[in-house]
Amino acid sequence: MLNSAEVKRLALEAGFDDCGIARADRLEDSEYPLREWLRRGWNASMGYMERNPDMRLDPRILVPGARSVICVVSAYPPPASPGGTAAFAAIRDYHTELKSRLFLLRERLGIQAKPCVDTVPIADKYWAARAGLGWIGRHTLLVTPRWGTWVNLGELVTPEECTDYDSPLPPRGRCDACKRCVTACPNHAIAPDGPPMLDASRCISFHTTQSKLPVPQDIDTRGYTFGCDLCQLACPFNQSGDTARI
Repeated sequence: MLNSAEVKRLALEAGFDDCGIARADRLEDSEYPLREWLRRGWNASMGYMERNPDMRLDPRILVPGARSVICVVSAYPPPASPGGTAAFAAIRDYHTELKSRLFLLRERLGIQAKPCVDTVPIADKYWAARAGLGWIGRHTLLVTPRWGTWVNLGELVTPEECTDYDSPLPPRGRCDACKRCVTACPNHAIAPDGPPMLDASRCISFHTTQSKLPVPQDIDTRGYTFGCDLCQLACPFNQSGDTARI
């Protein structure tokens, strides 16, 4: 049985900035509209997103017998100025760094667990929201109370039970009256209403980091060559002082 306070203490010692723990149940469509997003074809050429949709929604398929998802946050600095390389890529490869810390955390906890960072079929942002670390904004990114959207995420999926699971933050609604990220995207990639969804075929970040084809002529990159920060720069929760207000 995992002690929640001990897990979080060890996560901070391993170099993470925050930690939350969720019970490993299936994510609801209302939490993660994966099937509707795929139905619209908004995954563009990311055919891998169509594989294992049930696994992306249910960590018990990824790790048979899973009972807990330990979610961790690693904050990174916002960009000094827009354009060029997105802020997340301006630091050393977060995949390697976060996975190394997850292995360290697993070792210190002395448990069986699968470390997950980005490339594993698990819904990182949505599990972080389930674990009370933030909420999903209109731009589909996790918004944390302290660091806004400037965070990378990782998980340990484990068959261990926990003494005390975290609860999601109050229901979404913070973004309903705000469309700054929608307006900031020059290619209209962000759905202006309904559940938070993004059309990857219109997204600068997709075309400059995921797609193997040249950037289409009708995509305005605003000077970005790898990734994009425009929707994050527009988000009021990333403005000075705003991230502290929930």
